[in-house]
Formats: sequence, C-alpha cells, structure tokens
Amino acid sequence: MDSATLTFAALNARIDQLPDHESLSIAPTKRQRWGYVIGFGAGFTGLLAIKLQPDSKAVTIFAMVMIVAEIAGLLIALIPRSPWKRPGFASERREYAEQLDFDMRHEEELVAWLRTFPKERLDAMAQYVAQRHEQLKDKLPLVSGGLEKLGALPVAVALYLQFKDLHWPPHPTWLELILGFALVSLYWASLLLASVRFRAQKLGVLLQRAAESADTTPDHDDGYLAG
Repeated sequence: MDSATLTFAALNARIDQLPDHESLSIAPTKRQRWGYVIGFGAGFTGLLAIKLQPDSKAVTIFAMVMIVAEIAGLLIALIPRSPWKRPGFASERREYAEQLDFDMRHEEELVAWLRTFPKERLDAMAQYVAQRHEQLKDKLPLVSGGLEKLGALPVAVALYLQFKDLHWPPHPTWLELILGFALVSLYWASLLLASVRFRAQKLGVLLQRAAESADTTPDHDDGYLAG
C-alpha cells in the first residue's frame, strides 16, 4: 500500500498513468484540443486584425495567413485518428473489442490496487464522488445545455450563419466578433466541464468495483485507523 489513506488525487494520477491502446497512440484528445485552439485562435486573430486596420495591405496578407492556419488547425482537430485504415463496420467493431480487452486488463490491475485499502474508505469515497458527479450533471445544463453532446456542429453552424454573407476582406462588426468569441469560449468551457464529469464518473465506477470485492480483514481496518 502506497499510503495509509487513499486520496482522489492519488487515484486520478493512477488513472492518468494507464497506458493507451495502440489505436489511441496519436492521443486524439490532446490533438483535437490544440487543433481547435490553433484554428479558432488564428481565425479570430485574423478577423480582429482586419477590423482594426481594414485598409492595410500587410494586415490583409496577415489575415490570409491566419485563415490558412485556421483551416489547418481545424483539419488537425477533425481528421480521423487513422485515416489510412480501411473503414468498415467489422473492423471498427473488432478494434473496439480489442481496446476493451486492453483497457479491462489494466483497469483490473488498478482495482486490485484499490482493494488494498479499507472497504470503509472505498465506500465513503465512492458515495462522495457519486454525489459530486450528480452536481456536475446538474451544473452542465446551466452552462451550455446539451451543447457538448452535439460535438462541433453548433460551432460550425453558428460560424457559418455569422459569416456567410461576408466578403473578402471580411469586415465583421464588433458585435459579431464578440458573439463569435463568446460562443466558442462557451463551447470550450462545456467540453472542459464534460471532461471533469466523465472523470468523476470513472472514479466512482472504479471505487465501487473495488468496494464490492474489497477485503475487510482486521489488518486493513487497523491500517486505516492508524493512518
């Protein structure tokens, strides 16, 4: 046992250290995050530059470079993990089954580590994180409703409706710039909150699994009280 008392920070660190299946070796979550940051950041930077200096040739060239960077960033975020892989229902199901086997083996090792802690501690943490998970589920609609469940579609539609009538070089109003930036910021915040909620759910599942099969020998109880 690493310590007498289990903490959420220690368990979270263990989850972060779990290896990824080879199909996830490109780390799509991190790649998508940076792709969206580069894409939307470059897009808003270019529009803001044109808004501040609309008659400058240098600014127009700079805006074109930013648009190219925006397209490149969004492509990085949206391109499939394995574009060279032959698509098909059978191959996707087979890869998903292999990933489940891989993840289950490593999560079983994590559950075995959790079982070295007292059952009372596991039950208390599982109950507490379940309560916090419900609070996160209630908080998410207050922030963005079901925006995160629609993926990038709301952002794409909103940006299209916002800029479809613009001409080159674009001259958006300050209100359009502010609303566009607010929309993307809200979408990003909803994704971050959803990520925290998913982690809380995983913490609860692992703790509950460990608690259901944890040993309740006097040695464990004594170790917990001593901590």
